[in-house]
Amino acid sequence: MVTSYALLLFCNLTLFAFLASIIIESSIVSADSRLVEELCNQTQDYKFCKDALDSDLRTPGADVVTLAYVAFGLAYSNASSTQDHITSLLSNSTGPVHQHLEQCQGDYFTAIAAIQDALTDLDSEKYGSLTYFSSTIGNQAEDCESAFKGTKSPLTDSNNDLNRLSVICVAIAEWLAARPRTRCIGFRVGRFLA
Repeated sequence: MVTSYALLLFCNLTLFAFLASIIIESSIVSADSRLVEELCNQTQDYKFCKDALDSDLRTPGADVVTLAYVAFGLAYSNASSTQDHITSLLSNSTGPVHQHLEQCQGDYFTAIAAIQDALTDLDSEKYGSLTYFSSTIGNQAEDCESAFKGTKSPLTDSNNDLNRLSVICVAIAEWLAARPRTRCIGFRVGRFLA
């Protein structure tokens, strides 16, 4: 009789722990969704922001710092692939288009350097310059696009995407600059470039 009572108690406690974990997990997911929604509402393109952040597996359960790594990682991925595309286009171009592409190559070099500086600051938990780096990224995309003024740019989609990613980075940078620093003991967000 005592054994069956202990077994029943154990089963009830296990069920309670299981249900509690589901409730806690669902409240964490909804809190994270609200964070992403609140950040994306500060951008000009909510859908792009939400889709971009949700494309990364680190977003569920992420705090603002992790979202910063996600956003800057996405910007890095975009800028790197665009720079590779520019290099490819340069080998087959001449005249004014070649000159425009050379300008864009410099713009993307600057954008990538700004992203790397931002990631270094994130690693060091220094958030004061992140807004500057974020703006620099967007400015370089706009500068590249304006180089083709009067000519069809083969980089319009990439420039627009990088500019929108920089807006996400600015929103996150402003959050980090405005919030008091908190530190998780025993947990360090590793640098990850998407």
